[in-house]
Amino acid sequence: MLIRLTACGHACAFLATLLLAGAVPAWSWGPAGHRITAQIAEKRLNSQTRRRLELLAGKGSTLASLANWADDIREERPETARWHYINMPPDATELDLDRDCPSADCITVKAREFVGIVRLGLKAQEERLDALRFLIHLMGDLHQPLHAGFAHDRGGNDIPIVFHGEESTLHKLWDSDLLGKHISDEDLFAAQLLSEIRPQDEKRWSRGHLKEWTWESRQLALEAVYDGLPTEGPKTIDDAYSRRAWKVAKEQLAKGGIRLAVIMNEIWGH
Repeated sequence: MLIRLTACGHACAFLATLLLAGAVPAWSWGPAGHRITAQIAEKRLNSQTRRRLELLAGKGSTLASLANWADDIREERPETARWHYINMPPDATELDLDRDCPSADCITVKAREFVGIVRLGLKAQEERLDALRFLIHLMGDLHQPLHAGFAHDRGGNDIPIVFHGEESTLHKLWDSDLLGKHISDEDLFAAQLLSEIRPQDEKRWSRGHLKEWTWESRQLALEAVYDGLPTEGPKTIDDAYSRRAWKVAKEQLAKGGIRLAVIMNEIWGH
């Protein structure tokens, strides 16, 4: 089962949760990034999954139309902010959900929970629709490397950078600044990105499960995000870093789409 995930502990960690509440990233992939990932996933849905999507979300609904709802409702549902990311210690050698998600409110565990709600179909329709909208969004977030980052810099939100002469943050660079510099038409870009996915890559990306994909993002945070940054701040992003980052960001957008389709086809496609 691709979505298997070791259960995490439910130790009493209310105080720890409060202390970490301020560590939430400002946003996830920007709205464009979420829609692009959703468009890629849409192209890989089978006919049964498409029918089930319309039954739950309404005729004509698309994954892209649902992709940013989870960000849109943050202010009215602040308890959901913690669901968009997971923090791990800088010296972590693996993802440990008992350590890294003691209150079961991180991205990896919540994504699993929403898979179950959509799959079982036991909840009211509105709750199942909410679960689907969260799942679509969180699968995008899971592939933004800084959503598996560090608490001490709030997933890069506390690291100032300069990008093309403008002040920003490391988190915002990966969320939306890179996309904004390279994308003028979302639909065309999504189609181009889809056409560049090789069959062997799609097959490889489709393997694994949520916990593995989370750790993969953490490794990318170390290797592709933090590595190569200037040591002094504010950190000016040079062309070499920008080129490497954009290559990784494009692949993560594509991976997120392929894996979202895999999960949805597993839920509904059989």
